[in-house]
Amino acid sequence: MYMRYTLDDVKKSSDRKLFNVVSLFAGGGGSSTGYKLAGGEVLLINEFQEIATKTYLANYPNTKVMIDDIRDVSGQDILDSTGLSIGELDILDGSPPCPPFSASGTKRKGWKKTKVAYGKKMENIEDLSFDMVRICEYIKPKVFICENVKGITHEYAMDHFNRIMNAFEGIGYNVSYRVLNAADYGVPQKRQRVFVVGFRDDVAFDAGISFMNMNTVFPEPTSPRPTLREAIYDLLDDEDNMKEAQILCDDMKTKTKYEWMQLMPKDIPVEQSYVSVGDFCFAEMERRYKQDSDNNPKPKNSHYQSRRTPWDLPSHTLSELGLQTSLAVHLHPREDRGYTTTESKRLMTLPEDFKLMGTLNEKLARVGLMVAPMQIKYIAENIYQQVLVR
Repeated sequence: MYMRYTLDDVKKSSDRKLFNVVSLFAGGGGSSTGYKLAGGEVLLINEFQEIATKTYLANYPNTKVMIDDIRDVSGQDILDSTGLSIGELDILDGSPPCPPFSASGTKRKGWKKTKVAYGKKMENIEDLSFDMVRICEYIKPKVFICENVKGITHEYAMDHFNRIMNAFEGIGYNVSYRVLNAADYGVPQKRQRVFVVGFRDDVAFDAGISFMNMNTVFPEPTSPRPTLREAIYDLLDDEDNMKEAQILCDDMKTKTKYEWMQLMPKDIPVEQSYVSVGDFCFAEMERRYKQDSDNNPKPKNSHYQSRRTPWDLPSHTLSELGLQTSLAVHLHPREDRGYTTTESKRLMTLPEDFKLMGTLNEKLARVGLMVAPMQIKYIAENIYQQVLVR
């Protein structure tokens, strides 16, 4: 069931201070919101994008922030900023950047490259997980939670993923992972992500955690899965939301995709699962192209990613690029447009009054990059009950 809540609800829950958290690669605050909902106190975040930290601080203004490249942050920097001693931190959280491993990524062809990401030149961003290992080794948190895209567990990347797992084990942690679908944890979105969880050896021993029962620390799925209808249907009557919706509709009319999108069925039945621009219109696109290739562009494979989902199912995975007005691959069930910022926030289970900073596309990108708060809430609550409270 979809749950709506506010920043005040988040504060009240976090004020319980059941456990403390330091979050690396914190983004705009998705994972932090989840930890707070579970009763956690976020002591410090690290994030190198200023636009992300502006969003974070607009919602959680009293948070200590390190705006820096993770490779320039030391374990001692974190201890000095938090006032903690080695071994005192409850949870070290992190979501290292993952473009090469994403479903639309470059796979191994994109590894070990110098590229511009988020306005800065970066090298080997697939290796930033090892900076989390480095910091973890120094500050020795009781638990670490590392989130990444599902693709990193696929065969083409498994050797790299195993090196990450072995590195955490090599510094004294019992480690396990599981691919979890956010739709199973109160999120109206079929967002599959891998969560690597590690417990310091002494903490695992005290809690009775071993390789034989490590998987019990991952929460069991909840049911039923929340749907688009529960999350955003009422926003069709929200004046502010529909003003932004009109902007998106008008913008879509300027795109070549619009001709095909408006031919697609709307309010499709749940049995259909989804309909994509490519599946629905590709044959006609091909016919036109072969008939007059000079005036008709060749059909784009990207049209297959442009999907409309039934009201009574969760949405497909929201992504940074997919939410952009230039692509709009996540299509509204009833209108010829992508999701608005308010709809996107609902689909990511952010607070109703959560503030997003920047341009329209920057706001949408911020949501697409987040870890779904409600999913983190379930994970953190389970780990607290099974390990930290003991």
